[in-house]
This record gives sequence, structure tokens and C-alpha cells, in this order.
Amino acid sequence: MAAHSPSPEIFWVIGPDTHVGKTTIAAALIRSLNRQGCPTVGFKPFGGFLLQEAMEFGAGQVKRSGCEVCGGDAERLASASPLTPLGMMDVVGPLYMVSYPVYGRPVLMRIGSRAFGNVRYLYHDHARGLLERNDVVELLREVGVPLDAMEATTFGFLDAPALSPDAHASAYGRLLALEPRAVVVEGASNYLPIWKAGLVNHVLLVTGEAVSCFARINLEVPFSSQLKMTQSIFHHLKVAPRPVRVPMTLAPPEGREEAALVIVDQLLEQAGLPARQQR
Repeated sequence: MAAHSPSPEIFWVIGPDTHVGKTTIAAALIRSLNRQGCPTVGFKPFGGFLLQEAMEFGAGQVKRSGCEVCGGDAERLASASPLTPLGMMDVVGPLYMVSYPVYGRPVLMRIGSRAFGNVRYLYHDHARGLLERNDVVELLREVGVPLDAMEATTFGFLDAPALSPDAHASAYGRLLALEPRAVVVEGASNYLPIWKAGLVNHVLLVTGEAVSCFARINLEVPFSSQLKMTQSIFHHLKVAPRPVRVPMTLAPPEGREEAALVIVDQLLEQAGLPARQQR
């Protein structure tokens, strides 16, 4: 990363489960690299949240960014880089799947980004009854879903790569047009981020207890039409050079971002990657 290249360094931030700190570490990595002079953007090829969670941030998020059906993780990744204003949240996160009443039962999906005019809304066949509920209809209107333009189909989260290759290519191309020297790509839950790109140069494995950095692994991952679980690349990690490992600090919400920056700075320094410039 010493000199600008049209092919930026790719950092994968992955984990074996949800709620282990992937987004917190990914956002800290974006901030750390930008602060030490390496222009960096975030990318989350696939994301998801519960319909109930849309009530917590959906309407306010639309007002802040103009982007509909975007999870809080996409907002945090976009906010972490000076290259991506909030209006690019749906470029940072070009696909979001909404589940109800539990994860793994998808009812609605947004594919595409406003920047390209290619936004599509799909709803699952088993959600027809849900869309007849006044409370659900009102919620979807508040978060900007164009109810009249939704398409009925059948889909699953694992099938997401096959549903949206063009949307992902457009979004990723827009991010590359910003000329970043690094892209931090975050996985979803315990699945790998899959999209059509080059080598994965560095892997950060976040477990909730520690973050391990497999630097310069240069992992070539073929595009797959289905999402793969994080464990599917563990055999590659086992034969990689010994990783740098830093324990994750338990911190209250108000101190979590700063604690994550400390962890990431230690990882970058010990891995021989550029350390963050002093503020």
C-alpha cells in the first residue's frame, strides 16, 4: 500500500457468528487506515436485519441519507470513511434482506442503489399475509419502501449472490471510482462476503474474544452463486502464516469505538501494515 494502485488492498472482516463485533472492527479499520493516509472505503455485499429493527432506525435513516432499507452496519461503514457520505449507504450495502419474525425467515429484500437507478424490492411469497397488516404497511411506508413496485418471488439469504451480481458490480465499481487504496469488506453473520473481485489480501477473523489478522494471505476466492459459511475457508487460514492476535476489550457502548481503534492499530502495527498517523 506504499504507492497508489488501481487495484486496492482488500481486507475481509469475517466472523463465526452474528453480534461478535465485525462491524465495530471493520469501521475502526476504515478509520485507522484513513487516518494514517491510506484512503479506504467499506463494502458490505450482503446484509440483513429483522423487520422489528426497522422501527428503531429506519425512518430516521431515510431522512439522514435518502437510502431505504439499509442496516445500521452499512451506515456505520459509510460514516467511517470521508470518501463515502451517508447518501452512499446503499452503495456500501447494495443488498439488504429483511426477516420476520426471526432471522433466517426472509420476507423482503432491497437490491441495488439509488445512485444507479437500479433499486428493486422483492417480497417473499410467504409474506403476502404480512403485507395485509396495517402496522406492517405503515412501517414499510415510513422506511421508504415503494409498496406498489414490489415484486413477488421466492428467495433465500444463501441465494443472494445469484440474485444481485449486476447490482454488486455497479456498487463496487462506484467505490473503486473513488480511488481508495484499501477496501474493507464485511461479511454477514457467519457467512463470507462473496462478490466478483480480485484477491483478498488480508483477513481479519473476529470472534468476540479476539481479532486475528492474517496479513498478506492473498486468498483467491472464486465467485459462488451461494453464500458460504466462514468455516469454509478455515483450512486456508490454518496453512497461512501465523496470524497476529489481539484480545477484544470489553467496553461500554460509549467507549467501544475507541477501544476498537486501539485493537486495530495494534493489529496493523504488529502485522507490519502501515500504522495510523498520530492525531
